[in-house]
Amino acid sequence: MELKMFRKFIVANLVLIGLLLFISNVGASDNSCIDCHKTLSPFIEVQKQFNQIRIQHLEKSVSCSLECHEDRVQQLATANYLQWSESTHALNDVTCEICHGGNPAQPAKEMAHAGIKKSTDTESPVYYTNVPETCGNCHSKELDNFDNSMHYKKLKDLKLAPTCTTCHAPHTFEVLNPVEFRNFCGNCHSVYKKVAPYDIPLDAEYLLVKVNKLKFNIDTANQDIFWAEKEGVDVTQAKKHVNDALERMNALAPMWHEFNLTHFEAEVDYANSLALKAREMVEPSPTPTQTEPPRTPGFAGLYGIVSLLAVLLIKRNQEHK
Repeated sequence: MELKMFRKFIVANLVLIGLLLFISNVGASDNSCIDCHKTLSPFIEVQKQFNQIRIQHLEKSVSCSLECHEDRVQQLATANYLQWSESTHALNDVTCEICHGGNPAQPAKEMAHAGIKKSTDTESPVYYTNVPETCGNCHSKELDNFDNSMHYKKLKDLKLAPTCTTCHAPHTFEVLNPVEFRNFCGNCHSVYKKVAPYDIPLDAEYLLVKVNKLKFNIDTANQDIFWAEKEGVDVTQAKKHVNDALERMNALAPMWHEFNLTHFEAEVDYANSLALKAREMVEPSPTPTQTEPPRTPGFAGLYGIVSLLAVLLIKRNQEHK
């Protein structure tokens, strides 16, 4: 039974490795980091099962030498490559050595890994307190804002605070949506963790929703300007307002890393006012309503007047008798 499972495991690995070699082309074909990591055995269900068995054996101090039990280090390296290969970093050819160091021109593992330090080494560029400066080599605006934050101060002074990879997971580097930010901020800012202000998670979600509203208003303003220009309307000033709003919106992402929510909200509101002002300037004027001419009394009106006169006449005759 074990031999049969082992054969299935080998076949599955070979097939998936072949697929990876066939479809993996991220513009870094001469990078030995990528060439090596993409050929490591990828995660498959059988591998997960074998690895779990191995973990259970290790926890019980049971020696294990079966070939079918995979090396967890190899498994982890594979996961890192698969996550990175679908990230924005991969699309922009930001490869392993940019963050980790090493020599990607060397095909041999030992030489390619020369100079790489473990992430637990305080001198490693990916040691958690060094991560901001490592990321800042490319993301300088984000680092400038993060330097001014309370998070950065606590990270350097207390060695206990969020760093870049707290929110942007290593190797995927995804940007969180508003709900995810609320959950991430809540990991620290909560009554249970005793990290104030406790309302930060909800405030963060609220502000990011406002940013989405700003994007909508800018898009709508641009559409209004487009159609107004088609109608021959002078849209010069409206374009200036919406371009200023767009410029301020683009500056919000780096500014977010300062975590000054009051300042951030003020910038969002001002950009929003510019977008709304642009829309107002190109909105078509409402069609003026025509005042209806006074109507002459119709049949019903004449009948009422005659009836009133008749009543008055009868009353007058009665008074003279």
